[in-house]
Amino acid sequence: MEILEAVLILLGLVLVSNVASHYITAVPVSLLQVAFGVIIAILFKFKIDLDTTWFMLLFVAPLLFNDGRDFPKKELWKLRGPIFENAILLVFLTTIIGGFFVSWLVPSMPLGVSFALVAILSPTDPVAVQSISKRVKLPKNILHLVSGESLINDASGLIAFKYAIAAVVTGYFSISKAAGDFVYMAIVGLLAGMALMAGLIWLRNWLHSINFNDAILVLFSKF
Repeated sequence: MEILEAVLILLGLVLVSNVASHYITAVPVSLLQVAFGVIIAILFKFKIDLDTTWFMLLFVAPLLFNDGRDFPKKELWKLRGPIFENAILLVFLTTIIGGFFVSWLVPSMPLGVSFALVAILSPTDPVAVQSISKRVKLPKNILHLVSGESLINDASGLIAFKYAIAAVVTGYFSISKAAGDFVYMAIVGLLAGMALMAGLIWLRNWLHSINFNDAILVLFSKF
């Protein structure tokens, strides 16, 4: 019941933020949603006891899928070099440089905690990129670069965050293990995604071939 109430509250906040965005045009809707979330968390002590794995599966994955579905595939392939450089090298550099800067700015904060803080902030949010880009006239190549980078930078950000937390807890850090985990996640994720999509496409085509035109199948075909 608590989860149901939390979902209804979040849906209500989304509706309120969308209405507010029509009147507060200078602020992107994503920032309004963050502000409303902070306000309700502080004033009403609102929190959701949800495992991070479920959060990634139920919220992050659908948002990334929906954003990636509408992304121009030709532009993504054309800008593959700069996109991967920003999604991997830039995220790690931001984590390292930003971690030292935060530690210098707040001396009481341990270096490992500073790295963890910057690591979780370094990946670009694709939803925020889309909402902000609607209000700023960016060149198409810049918009495609930032949007494409935001779709694939979560792996590098999560690896950086994972090992920053591990360094805080254990006091040990292995760059070779971190690099190995990143390569493993990238390769396995790519292969698993390709296999899953191939299976879904085959199933959809087979159902069409036997004239199984169910309403849910029609909805699925749009994806």
